Amino acid sequence: MKKFIAILFVILILVGLSVWEEITIDTYLNDIQTQTQELMDLTKGTKNIQTEEIILKVKELEETWVHHEEILCLVANHKDMRDLCTEIQRLKGNIEVNQYEDFTASLKIINHLSQDYHKIMGISWQNIF
Repeated sequence: MKKFIAILFVILILVGLSVWEEITIDTYLNDIQTQTQELMDLTKGTKNIQTEEIILKVKELEETWVHHEEILCLVANHKDMRDLCTEIQRLKGNIEVNQYEDFTASLKIINHLSQDYHKIMGISWQNIF
């Protein structure tokens, strides 16, 4: 009976950790995706991306990424997370030279990557068990 309780306890801990991981990843990716969408909406119809509002939004996105990066890299493929980080860094460079097309392309890539990560790492029975 003690073995059964111990096994059940270990299984419950593992399921709990898996659920926590899935919820955390989902929350973090939602933060990044929401901020990316706000930037996409903000830059729609403008060619000048060197505004104070856009610069602040990009800094906010970068700070969000830095805040979430450690946990995301702990539970996800580092190469995938590096791709996301690279695109966030490109945003700053595109602002400096006012490259609207490259800026919006990076936003689309960030949005696409975060959507893909939701599908890959999202909450599902397969990811929990």
